[in-house]
Amino acid sequence: MPHDPPAAETAPEVRAADAAQDVRAADAPLDWRQIGRDARYVFGRPAHLDRAGWVRLSAGIGAGASLYLVRDEARDFALEHGGERWDNVLDGARNMGKLATPLLAAGGFYLAGLARDADRDRETAFVLLESLAYSSAIAVTTNYVVAAERPRDGDDVDLFAKDGHSVSFDVTIAASMLAPIIDRHLEVRPGDGGGVRFWKRFGAWGLYGTAGLVALQRLNVDAHWLPDVYFGYLNGLCVGRMVVDARRGGRESRDRAGAATPAPGEEAAAPRPRRVTMQPGPGGVRFLF
Repeated sequence: MPHDPPAAETAPEVRAADAAQDVRAADAPLDWRQIGRDARYVFGRPAHLDRAGWVRLSAGIGAGASLYLVRDEARDFALEHGGERWDNVLDGARNMGKLATPLLAAGGFYLAGLARDADRDRETAFVLLESLAYSSAIAVTTNYVVAAERPRDGDDVDLFAKDGHSVSFDVTIAASMLAPIIDRHLEVRPGDGGGVRFWKRFGAWGLYGTAGLVALQRLNVDAHWLPDVYFGYLNGLCVGRMVVDARRGGRESRDRAGAATPAPGEEAAAPRPRRVTMQPGPGGVRFLF
């Protein structure tokens, strides 16, 4: 009787076709309902954090708050170590923090998806726009709640006031593009060759670094304090990752993706338990933690 060949005996061209189809497939439906689900996930995430999540959130906010202690020194250092060549580099990098950049990137991915018949590319366009919109909304709210003056205007920090600048919009815009592009298109896969791995990592760190240069540019022109650009970077990066996670089924998907990939012929390792557990083992018991 005919039977399906085992996975190991599948023709290479069949496996390649399956892999190509997986690369072109979207993580979630391309409809308005999914956008609503993404928004609920992003803005409802704090209500579903576990203990480790609260520790990470507290550490991120605490690190930013501590930067207020050295913001004057950071400003003086930035203003004293400028130069024409350095200014030109930073001014060029700032293009990543302009509103037109993520809009053009989203349009490019959408057109590429239509040309390649790849739902994944079209989905990236949606993820880019969602990341930009949600992180901008958070920046607007935070700038109202904690209204810090620009350093060239003064050093006051008021609560619930207009015209606040405690979260840099330029850095938020630049950082909002990181996860939608890096986590979806520059993620190193098990089948990638050495050259592909190099260029993916080169592209990823190039994007991270350029967003960092946008932050330095805002310091260099005396438009923001050090905590402002830190919170802008953190805001855009974290919101982008939450949107990507929402499309993949939640934070658990990122934890699973971070697990070690088994070698051919080996079984996938079971997820590591969060607590110390005791299981039967050969000749006795074993403890897992």
